[in-house]
Amino acid sequence: MSRSCDLTGRITGIGDEAAPDLAGQIAVARELGWSALELRTLDGIPLGELPAPAVREAAGLLHAAGLGVVCLDSRIGNWARPVTGPFAADLEELERLAEHGRVLGCRSLRVMSWTDGGLPEEEWGARAVDRMRRLARRAEELGVELLHENCTGWAGSDASRTLGMLAEVDSPALRVLFDTGNGVPYGYDAHALLARLLPHVAHVHVKDALPGDRPGDAVYTLPGEGVARVADCVRLLEDHGYRGAYSLEPHLAVVPHAGVTGAAADTAAPFVRAARRLAALPVPAAPSPAVPPPSAPRAPGRRTPAVDAGLLLHLLHTPTAGPLETGPGAPHALTGALRSYATAAARLGFATVRLGAPAAGTVLRDDTPRPVRRALAADPAFLDGQPSLVLRLGPALPRERTVMFNVHLDTVAGGEPPAFDGARFTGRGAVDAKGPAVALLAGIAAAAGACPAIGRDVSVLVQAVAGEEGGALGTFGTRPLVEEGYVGRLNVFCEPTGLRHLPRATAAATARIRVDGEDAVDDRPEAGHNATVLLGFLAQHLAAALGTAASGGTPSTVCVAGLHTGTLHNKVHGTGSLLLNLAYATAGAGAAAEHALARALDEGLREFTARFSGVPLFARTASDAARITRLEWEKRGLPALDASRPEWGDALLARAGIERWPDGEPGFTCDAIWLAGTPGTFTTVFGPGSLDANRAHAAGEFVDLHDLEAFAAKTAALLTAFADDLRQGAADRPLPVSTEKAGTA
Repeated sequence: MSRSCDLTGRITGIGDEAAPDLAGQIAVARELGWSALELRTLDGIPLGELPAPAVREAAGLLHAAGLGVVCLDSRIGNWARPVTGPFAADLEELERLAEHGRVLGCRSLRVMSWTDGGLPEEEWGARAVDRMRRLARRAEELGVELLHENCTGWAGSDASRTLGMLAEVDSPALRVLFDTGNGVPYGYDAHALLARLLPHVAHVHVKDALPGDRPGDAVYTLPGEGVARVADCVRLLEDHGYRGAYSLEPHLAVVPHAGVTGAAADTAAPFVRAARRLAALPVPAAPSPAVPPPSAPRAPGRRTPAVDAGLLLHLLHTPTAGPLETGPGAPHALTGALRSYATAAARLGFATVRLGAPAAGTVLRDDTPRPVRRALAADPAFLDGQPSLVLRLGPALPRERTVMFNVHLDTVAGGEPPAFDGARFTGRGAVDAKGPAVALLAGIAAAAGACPAIGRDVSVLVQAVAGEEGGALGTFGTRPLVEEGYVGRLNVFCEPTGLRHLPRATAAATARIRVDGEDAVDDRPEAGHNATVLLGFLAQHLAAALGTAASGGTPSTVCVAGLHTGTLHNKVHGTGSLLLNLAYATAGAGAAAEHALARALDEGLREFTARFSGVPLFARTASDAARITRLEWEKRGLPALDASRPEWGDALLARAGIERWPDGEPGFTCDAIWLAGTPGTFTTVFGPGSLDANRAHAAGEFVDLHDLEAFAAKTAALLTAFADDLRQGAADRPLPVSTEKAGTA
């Protein structure tokens, strides 16, 4: 019995077999309703020869079309590169494609294992393995993965050689790309080869063929019309738990290694026919019972979920500090990072349900921070480069059966080059919050592998958002997603909490005290307004006034931040500003802090005038202090998440072995504030490491692998406990069972 295997959203193809130019490749992908492409050449130019500006332009076109990239087809070790050739060419291409992949949102590189170059078989194999080992070590450092194809090369057509190479190289950065049709021209049974390589397959090419008149020849056909057993291969992959892409390489009009390129007008139609045939391919029925899909790969005897170190390094190498942090013009590849994250999640069974930026009209509100308003005023396309991603494991279910996790891949500016020494990751975002984002996927995959209800009876949402850093406070990332309904009964914001859960989040108001006076030269300093002295005095006054509570109460959490007037030594700077950040735990406390700051500023100005009016150098500044000083709010009026949450949430996390953050210990600000007041939900903040101990936002930011693994394990335990509660009816049940699905407004 056969049926069509539903590969919706998972079919893609090597674009240059549909059209030589990127515009043509995009047009075919959109005609087919695809969400991604595999890239090999653009206008006949191999990816490894493209300059960085051309790659950025290509990424912009792909992302604007809603297309990701699942693999970059390198020439490393291919049919044109003998093992006796210069190895430097392979290393250089690896470096270049790793950099291109950060922009394109792809960390997977197709490689082969070199032709013999006239060497005896034993020496050929030794050199090929040695080269692959060196490539894999560098790939580990760069955060990319090498996908070895069963094509030309020493290990291309022999499963024993492939397994031997994998064992000798012994690197998580080396996996297998399986091509269904390569066995026909190379004279081996590809289905039998696949059966031996299944645990190592990370990507699949689809082609089909009939044998040609001579050995090594093939006549390529539509999928299912040749002898490659494409349908049987798909069944075998699906039964083993493969959830990655099926990438079409039909060779109907384009056969690169044979020099057949085809005219642009002749390539698209056969490619489209092959894609539609693949989508409708009759696949043998699954055995009963079906083999359950595995969870994330684990080493033998491993008790903790395996965290994808390569994915994390790739994300750490990808610049995601936004324009609010860096200013305009700095490298910014958040879209690429989200695409890479989505591709990794897709291999675990996640579907992308949303990837894009909100409309400006939904972002601009009374409480929108001023930096966001300024950015939109200066560049109406600002939001286009600030998308957010929503992933879902399982069907869309009512909110009562949904768990939502929130992570952010944007970072603050700065940081050292990323590194991983086998135990510790360093680099901007390691702990806040790219490390938690990667560990989260491992935890969810482990839970789904151990508990079949997860992804079936329990839906898991992951928000990967922009705008958490840079002062945006989630107003164009988390807030729009929450308002669109991407919310669960349980909502977890993955921020560093030392593996304790924090069911509250402060908000913050940011004030700017600005002095607009007149400058003066150093020969007559008394003629101008000295903003430096005035703001310095106010900084000390406000620190003392706001740091001390009235009537023995709790003082405000005030951060007296940057003070700036100028840099010249021979000038009195008449203008400048002072920034203050006021954190608060409730909306009422926030309003009180704003009033307290205004009062303290008035008092400080009066004290300055009284103290300096008799000092000739500063008499003019003292006289005009109130007139030239004004208070502006960069942000204010934001909600706070208080700790008055449903008791079932604390009980659930306790059953999962997750301790609660002590009530007397200060919390911090994060995007969890946007779940404040959402009925029928429990929201908490939970993650590995510590903002201060792990040096988040500072030089030397790091996270330890064992902390990420512990977070993944506790995430798995939490999801399992949530599923157990649903099954056993142990959760608090005053909630009506609504028909509203998570992810609907």
